[in-house]
Amino acid sequence: MRKLPSLLLAAALAGCASTPVSQGGKADVLFAGNETIRIRWNPLRTNERDIRSLAVAFCGGRKVEELEAAPDAAAAGSLQVKTWRCETFPGSGSGM
Repeated sequence: MRKLPSLLLAAALAGCASTPVSQGGKADVLFAGNETIRIRWNPLRTNERDIRSLAVAFCGGRKVEELEAAPDAAAAGSLQVKTWRCETFPGSGSGM
């Protein structure tokens, strides 16, 4: 059963693995790990909703929470950068 989320993640991130944003691509995954993903994208080629769906796929379908982040050099020009954290599963007991 764990194979399905892994395949979904691989398929979602494969869309980002094409041409880098700096060369006209849609999105770059800058960091992915430890329940957190940071993505840079070109808003002229894709929208935030589609990029957020990549974050949800990374989290195995769980909801994501946008993290506040200081502006950095990764968001050069018209590019946008956001970081999301996976929300815990309801009833997992991790919030108690």
